Amino acid sequence: MKIIRFAFAALLLTLINFNGIYSQTTGKISGKVTDDKGVPLGGATIKIENTNLGAASDEAGDYVILNVPVGTYSVRASYLGYETVVQTEVKVSVDLTTRLDFSLKETGGIKTEEIEVITKRNTLAPDQSGKIIEKEFIENTGIRGIENLASKTAGVVQDERGTSINIRGGRTNETQIIIDGVVTSNPLDGSSTAYVSNSVLQELAVLTGGFSAQYGNVLSGVINVTTKQGASNYTGGFEILTDQFTSNDNVKGPSQGYKLANLNFGGPLIPTKKLRNFASFYLGGERNDNLVSNPSWITPELGLPNDILPNYWFKRWSGNGKLRLDFASLNKKTPIQLLLGGLFSNTERLGFVQSYMLFNSHRNPLIKEDNMQFYGKINHQISSKVFYEVQATYFDTKYEEGDPEFMDDFFAYGDPNRIPELVTPRGV
Repeated sequence: MKIIRFAFAALLLTLINFNGIYSQTTGKISGKVTDDKGVPLGGATIKIENTNLGAASDEAGDYVILNVPVGTYSVRASYLGYETVVQTEVKVSVDLTTRLDFSLKETGGIKTEEIEVITKRNTLAPDQSGKIIEKEFIENTGIRGIENLASKTAGVVQDERGTSINIRGGRTNETQIIIDGVVTSNPLDGSSTAYVSNSVLQELAVLTGGFSAQYGNVLSGVINVTTKQGASNYTGGFEILTDQFTSNDNVKGPSQGYKLANLNFGGPLIPTKKLRNFASFYLGGERNDNLVSNPSWITPELGLPNDILPNYWFKRWSGNGKLRLDFASLNKKTPIQLLLGGLFSNTERLGFVQSYMLFNSHRNPLIKEDNMQFYGKINHQISSKVFYEVQATYFDTKYEEGDPEFMDDFFAYGDPNRIPELVTPRGV
């Protein structure tokens, strides 16, 4: 099945509001600049450090910075004759507004000093319910997978096998999973075909209620995922996990054939002084192997060695990548960004049929899944209060299931020469 989606400005994905624009991939910083007596300062300069983003306060001291990528920043406010103030640890979340006010102290001269302030963590808007799952939690918890992480939100229930989640009592296919602004739902059954390694996750916004009308075709909840993107410096890492070194005794614990390896790397595509901020990339890949199906409460009651189901195995390759071109870094008169990205996963596993388990487990169905999704976005900042985004997406998914020996050889399923145990009626 192949599906191509195109979204054009002012038609599908672009929501224009002259008090601000709300995008599914970025956030917003707004606030007020005053002196230490509370008098508004018009014309103050507010700048997000190490970016091309900034704004100037109006006569009432108010300012707004739109189209800010998800992340943590330092924001600087300056005004002639006043101390410069820098607020650090400013967290911007997808589709949310971070409130950031500045109070500048008059110095009585042109020379100014710099004051650093650590901000408080932002939360969801009062009219929304859900949870922002940040990078620190993702990196430090032992939980893996988008749905497993989202299940730690109030109102989200995960089934006992850990294979699906339900938000506010809705069905699994009623939850929309969005990755970097791209909907990953299979249009045939509503299920998500996306898998993103923990190593490239930047933030999850789990919305269980109160989400805006821009999230179309949603009946229960939204999981809005933002992945990491390249910066002016190179970053990366790798991870290897396995329980293959354990033995089967009760001291070291049983081995269940679990192996996981992932690699991620990103930074400037062209590491020159002039172009390092123009083109950046981030890539991540993962390999996962397992001999245990998603654990069930009944598994220990079956008396199976190490709780390993007979003739079951699971293998998956997955990866994603992003390339960002920021033309504003070359010329401030062209405030245009181009973002290209994609994600894929390839999974092979033997299914689990309970009636096959004791005597016919070698005939457990072989399941093959291939998923690909590519997207391109153009983001144009028309003014300090208006921008638009044009997006195109290509989606391809393939699912095969069948006998591990016969697969799509349909005539073999009823051929007694291929299946000696098959008994046919007399005379046939």
